Amino acid sequence: MHGVHGLFRSLTILIAVSTVAIDSCVADVKELLERLKPISLNESALRELAGKRSFQPYVLNPVLTIGRQSQHDWDAGAMGSPCVIKVEGVYHLYYESWGALTEAGTYEEYCTLQIGHAVSLDGVHWAKDPANPVLRKGLKGEWDHNGTWDPFVIYEDGRFKMWYGGDNENVGGWGYAISFDGSRFRKRGRISPGGQVEDGHIVHDREAGEYRYYYWDRDKAPWDQVMKGPPAPSGLFVATSKNETDFDFDHAERITIEGQAWPAKYSHVLPYRDQWVMFFGDAVTRGNPSLTGIAFSKDGHSWKKAAFPLVEGHDAEVVEAAPNLWLMYYGPNKYFDWPECDVRLAIYEGSLEDLPGVQK
Repeated sequence: MHGVHGLFRSLTILIAVSTVAIDSCVADVKELLERLKPISLNESALRELAGKRSFQPYVLNPVLTIGRQSQHDWDAGAMGSPCVIKVEGVYHLYYESWGALTEAGTYEEYCTLQIGHAVSLDGVHWAKDPANPVLRKGLKGEWDHNGTWDPFVIYEDGRFKMWYGGDNENVGGWGYAISFDGSRFRKRGRISPGGQVEDGHIVHDREAGEYRYYYWDRDKAPWDQVMKGPPAPSGLFVATSKNETDFDFDHAERITIEGQAWPAKYSHVLPYRDQWVMFFGDAVTRGNPSLTGIAFSKDGHSWKKAAFPLVEGHDAEVVEAAPNLWLMYYGPNKYFDWPECDVRLAIYEGSLEDLPGVQK
């Protein structure tokens, strides 16, 4: 009966919130969390929803949906690139959203991209931050005035640290921003040279005393060459820095994944026991099939594919909710950069080495 009870508790809708002044957003987020308490699942209920052999898509997907076109919401077109962290018992989900997006996918539509934030107590039930978008595109003439996207956030030193993509007249770059509450971010400027870079993910390797920036570089892997299939240049790179901003992009290392023929993209790297794990997908174009697999590495540089696919979907980010309890957030299959893309959840209970197909 516990599984049925947990399922019925999950039969809820996202809490609707109205836009309020940013100055009062902290109190409003706390209020949202209070309103989420009665419907939030405990660890036992989450484990009942989890797959025991692989990641199990949540039965009531999606867990976060776009806004309403009729209300001209800032996120009414589509959403993507979810990044989830857990801080002091609260889950924070950061995502990119289009204000408008059609199947044509015009540059003008991409210029509506901005970054939003949602909170949860269980990783399943979410409420959008009334301060959204929490990282807006810049003013005219600023390096990111044509959009902000691909957020990646970590929490350390009492701060939420965000790295994100931006655009100025079709010249992309990486920016850095910080927040003390997870909602109000202060931009600290561009940290990369201009170029066609995207899908950035950060790892702080404290043992090595460096930050690693995993990203995709279209300038060094032209898209028309990549999409012809193998052999094709890998566009996946890693740059390092002793701090959060001074990455050596000029000497970034190109990454390949042993056993992965098609160039890999959408990398999410995290430390795992005495090694590193990467969740990744094939490089795909808009609206085409998109899958997620897993690779392992001893040093974070040399990678070997372990299993592919694990989930039908893209832009997968994974957080460990409790020991051997994993929550994966991703965009649905065939909806990469596609209208009405939402955020889905899959749950797995077990060791990552025990996932199907992983060579031990």
